[in-house]
Amino acid sequence: MKLFTTLLLSLALCNISFAEGDSNGGDGFRDTAYKYQEKAKKYDESGKHHIAGLYQRMAEIKLDAASKADQGNWDDIDWSEYHEIEGKIAKLINHKK
Repeated sequence: MKLFTTLLLSLALCNISFAEGDSNGGDGFRDTAYKYQEKAKKYDESGKHHIAGLYQRMAEIKLDAASKADQGNWDDIDWSEYHEIEGKIAKLINHKK
């Protein structure tokens, strides 16, 4: 019974935190942006500066999306450039193989 009460209390606190805006809707976008920054660094260090720049731009787009998501402005996020860059990277990486 004590475990059940603890779980209910934890769930209630999570709901309160979410309602107060303590949770950031863009955290997933931020996590992905950091991964893209790491890829950009890796490609830059290996001399593939063009690919590095593309990954850095994708990181910037994800960080912008994170900011908008944090504010609840999901409809303001535009993924068109992001998807265009994804295609460019795929072609560049496949071409290099």
